[in-house]
Amino acid sequence: MKNIYLLALVMNFQLIQGENTKVVKIPEARLKMLDGEYAQLSDFNNDGLVIINFWTTGWPFCERQLAYLDQLNTSFSNTGLKVLSINLNKPKILNLVKPYVSKRKYKFDVSIDPRSKLADKLSVEGIPTIIFADKNGNILYRSSGYADGYENEYLKELIKYLDKENIPYDDFTFKDKASRRKEAIVDIDF
Repeated sequence: MKNIYLLALVMNFQLIQGENTKVVKIPEARLKMLDGEYAQLSDFNNDGLVIINFWTTGWPFCERQLAYLDQLNTSFSNTGLKVLSINLNKPKILNLVKPYVSKRKYKFDVSIDPRSKLADKLSVEGIPTIIFADKNGNILYRSSGYADGYENEYLKELIKYLDKENIPYDDFTFKDKASRRKEAIVDIDF
């Protein structure tokens, strides 16, 4: 039974890369930020590209993806890129978000959507979901689900946008902390 449940989860979170299903522009929306303040969704793409990421604290793939997005946010900030992370934890477990973000020291903006109102407006069908939107609010790319290697696709799409807009950028290499922890483990046979 457990295997059937896992298979159903995997099938539910299939990749929908490059498809602009249903929604072609980001809607105007009021966001509740993690710090309790409010912002407009359009505030995040004024300077250029915004990467909107829908995630939860309970899905293990979100942590690796968020670490990657945090590094993109820092490395490409001079290009106008902003990462907006929108947590979809249900109201009963919303209290897990702030410690989760704080522990990992993410530098991107975090909003909460416990009733999935914005997620519904943007036709989010799986977790995590990534949406790239330009300064006019046009959705350029979307990806739902996650597997190792998706980072390459995100970077490819980001570079495609920057090249198209003639925006200079520096080389980028993801520093995967999880991989470094694995490498630090030493196996000893006795």
